[in-house]
Amino acid sequence: MQKVLLSAYSCNPSKGSEPGNGFNWADQLAKYGHQVYCITTSKGKEPIEKAIQNNPNLEVAYVDLPFGLDKMYHWTQLGMYLHYLTWQWYAYRHAKQAHKKIGFDLVHHVTWGSLQQGSFMYKLPIPFLFGPAGGGQKAPKAFRSYFQEHWATEVKREKISNILQKMNPACKAMARKAKVVLATNLDTLSMAKEMGAKEAVHILDAALPSSFFENARMPDVNNEVGLKLLWIGRFLPRKGILLVLDVMKELKIYSNITLTVVGDGEMRDAFLNKVKEYELENQVNWVGKVPFAQVSTYYANHDAFFFTSLRDSSPAQLIEAMAFGLPVITLDLHGQSLMVKPDRGYKASVESPDKTIQELTNFIVYLNQNRAELYRLSCNSYKYAKEQTWPNKIKLVSENFY
Repeated sequence: MQKVLLSAYSCNPSKGSEPGNGFNWADQLAKYGHQVYCITTSKGKEPIEKAIQNNPNLEVAYVDLPFGLDKMYHWTQLGMYLHYLTWQWYAYRHAKQAHKKIGFDLVHHVTWGSLQQGSFMYKLPIPFLFGPAGGGQKAPKAFRSYFQEHWATEVKREKISNILQKMNPACKAMARKAKVVLATNLDTLSMAKEMGAKEAVHILDAALPSSFFENARMPDVNNEVGLKLLWIGRFLPRKGILLVLDVMKELKIYSNITLTVVGDGEMRDAFLNKVKEYELENQVNWVGKVPFAQVSTYYANHDAFFFTSLRDSSPAQLIEAMAFGLPVITLDLHGQSLMVKPDRGYKASVESPDKTIQELTNFIVYLNQNRAELYRLSCNSYKYAKEQTWPNKIKLVSENFY
């Protein structure tokens, strides 16, 4: 086993998504037997300290920016990027001193997982691993209407990403000097190779703790009439929540097909207005934002998971849903395209919104009318999710790249 320096800008055991991933890398690497020194911000300090009490192989160091610079994170999207890059430099300086005292065998950067934003940890005189990371994925322009006035921000984000890829000192040399770049989707894998990565490998960044399956089980045959769809996520423009409603509009004649929406965010008013405009109040139930610990109750009480993100890496919600036997209905894009195979869900093409809406509508109607197919997809989804655990991922990375 090795002394591992882990860079995890986002790290919090009480949250899902990126913060949860960051903590799971630290926690699970330590439980696997490595001596882990994790550098992160103090945002999640209280839950982290509580969670690591019985993990003697894990030490966490908290690095924050001086002179009130942490406020940059809340300025604008550009301010958020600047905060991250500045933090990376201070984290590297801390890591440099820690390495002199401890003598790490390798350094691994895990969050944020964006290739363009990079890491300065490659400057340490030890093997450096980067990722799993995304960053190569782009939202299809044909679907820009679903962003409404936010499309300009999406275009700006892409321009900033291009600038970072070319000019960011934590990115240009990083890809070439990394022992390996782990990419979460094929878009990012291609980008890493173009940037000169010596070795670039595809690996999902999403995984589940083994304990997740304490509340999940192999699905039973569902003989109930109707189909209960579930959508979970932040109401970000790129998440495609308005695309979901265009599909539900086509499904209005099927009163036994319902949708539960869990989440909140900047697209809330647009979402609620569209529900009212389409007169979907009887079929679409919005429950708002719920604590992460309660999300599993929604997975357990629905038949299929609707995921319509127009730009994503390899989202953990898909594996969470499949762990409860929910087939995933999604788009043939980015990480979800690799995670959802025909034996555990459906991927609609993204040539045009009209075609996508029709394909999604047709499949949902088909699933509503074929309980045996729903059961087959449910079982396969559960079996796939059972393989996507943190212990399995840590073993894979340790044995192949450490």
